[in-house]
Amino acid sequence: MEASPRRVAPRVVEMTLVTAVLLAGASVAADTVRTQDPGTTRITASSREQLEARLPADILAQVRDDAELDMIIAPTHEYPAHPAYVDATIKYACQAQLDAQGQLINYTAGQPFPYSEWAKKATGHKCDLKPDDPQLALKLAWNVNFRWQGPGLNLPHFGFSYMRNNGNETWRVSQGEYRRTYFTHRADLPGHTLGPDSDVEWAEFFDVKTPFDLRGTMFLLFRYNYTAGQEYKEDQTYAYIPSLRRVRRVAATQKSDSLLGTEFTLEDFYLFAGYVWDHKWEFQGEHSYLGIMNTRRTCFPNNMSAEEAKRSEGQTRLGTREEWESCRFGPYGAMPFRGDTWENRTVVQLDDIPRREGHPYSRKKLFYDKETLQPLYAMAYDRAGQPMRMIMSVRRWSEESEVPENRGQYVAADAAVLIANLQNGNSHVGSFWNGNVRQFDGDTTRRYYDTSRLKKEGR
Repeated sequence: MEASPRRVAPRVVEMTLVTAVLLAGASVAADTVRTQDPGTTRITASSREQLEARLPADILAQVRDDAELDMIIAPTHEYPAHPAYVDATIKYACQAQLDAQGQLINYTAGQPFPYSEWAKKATGHKCDLKPDDPQLALKLAWNVNFRWQGPGLNLPHFGFSYMRNNGNETWRVSQGEYRRTYFTHRADLPGHTLGPDSDVEWAEFFDVKTPFDLRGTMFLLFRYNYTAGQEYKEDQTYAYIPSLRRVRRVAATQKSDSLLGTEFTLEDFYLFAGYVWDHKWEFQGEHSYLGIMNTRRTCFPNNMSAEEAKRSEGQTRLGTREEWESCRFGPYGAMPFRGDTWENRTVVQLDDIPRREGHPYSRKKLFYDKETLQPLYAMAYDRAGQPMRMIMSVRRWSEESEVPENRGQYVAADAAVLIANLQNGNSHVGSFWNGNVRQFDGDTTRRYYDTSRLKKEGR
């Protein structure tokens, strides 16, 4: 196990946004980047040797020889958890357990098994999750599942590209909205629930606005809590497909299938969005790797206008192709190695081994930031054990976001998710720089996730 990286003083969360400027010497002049911190360095193709051992080996192999490699390396910062999440971790410390099926029981809120350094310190080391725990990997997977994510992720305007030929051909760009809301185990709510007697852990909805052949496609998914002694309730997933003009149920076994012809599966959301208990987990140690925790770039849709960048709900308009292409990514046209800001992080590696027969992956190596347990990147392997898909996250610290509702949420939220199929050369960029963690009340949330709106709005 490698030592944790050097820490510097925490960010001042009231820090004002600095003026976007053109990054001097950047490989893409159209990319606007917020002012960098003192002590920032750079790794480019001419200094690629500095990247050795600073990324997982299989990911490094994909970028080491990239002729346009351009990584800005910032000092390491702290990203503290929300005070309510810290308080819940302390209040409910040592209560969470695993049952014989690997289900989490006796859990209320906070980090279930204190593992992040802040959690161990806050709980007085009463029940630290230790390396010799025989259930270490499974408990870490549950910690990731219940990491602090605020009220949930709200994307009022996402863009999503479809590329082939190793990113050299973008043949489609879709736009729409997406939201995931956490109903229960919420440290920030009285009683830790959004509504009385809710059995929903979280719900998510997305609606495609363009292009024409996908417009009106909607998905609505409910993930349910487990109650000890009762049979587990499977996800309920509904899809409205305009060409069929009806709502259909999506079987749980389809969550590992391609979603809308993309390289993503529903299980690939947030690197892993499957059932924790239904997978085998292996802990592969802690490492000092690079990760993007607070991007300094201004990409789609924030580059459309200052108003669009601040919106927490709805869209001013759909973006143009030129606006979409203002930020470059690569390699594969879909990786964040073209001028984004990285920093040294203590990274936890968890390997996910699917149990279901016929699953496309034999293994997925997942890499999480230890402090926040937010996902950084993953490598998925086909049934023959060969690298198949590389997935990467770009994160944005809520306290420096243009969206006012983000302030005080203490979340390193998603700003982009990127995936490349290393075998067929297909890739995608999902860009949502104005993504936010806005709080919605119970009544608004219940109306938003009403199944009847699928067919009503799809007409």
